[in-house]
Amino acid sequence: MCGEGLDKGVWRNLVVCPTGTKFESQHSKEIILIMARRHITTNIGWVLAVLALSFVPLFWGEFPLIALVNDGVRFGIVSLWFLGLLLFIFQKMLLWFYNIYIITDERIIDVDFFGLLYKNINVTQIRKVEDVNYSQVGLMSSVFNFGDVIIQTASEQRSDDVGEERAAFTFQAISRPNRVARVVMELMEQEEKEEYEGRVR
Repeated sequence: MCGEGLDKGVWRNLVVCPTGTKFESQHSKEIILIMARRHITTNIGWVLAVLALSFVPLFWGEFPLIALVNDGVRFGIVSLWFLGLLLFIFQKMLLWFYNIYIITDERIIDVDFFGLLYKNINVTQIRKVEDVNYSQVGLMSSVFNFGDVIIQTASEQRSDDVGEERAAFTFQAISRPNRVARVVMELMEQEEKEEYEGRVR
């Protein structure tokens, strides 16, 4: 599973068997098989919005209230505008980087940040997974090969962001969803085999 030659590196959309990476509830012998986050192209919308908003101060001379103020005040307003844009970029990048999906040899972890001060973490054991499927909708997802992986568990657990996710374990817009789904299916088969043979992990 670790030798398939998928992307490596912390900043990648999909990292297979990351070395030197740990998470807060990881067991001593637990191995991270996949670490994924939304595909980088899902950021295009807000990046284009920031670029457009960067040009807004060029047209402030057209607004009478701003045209009447002196250069010092105008400089302060422009500085605050760009500071706001920088804070917006910082928040968006943090949310993209830390909204992460982890598959280990024992569990599936879905970490969702909804802001800088609130996160929701869903965790389930591999043996509780009942079904896994994936979908790719639209031209962008086909061209850049990303999509959603939906993992159904025995419980009716729901994520706090039910408006977006179809299940507690919905890996949204991740790279190579077919391969990620295949890894989960292989883990399910391995778990069934171990249970049949009476081996306890």
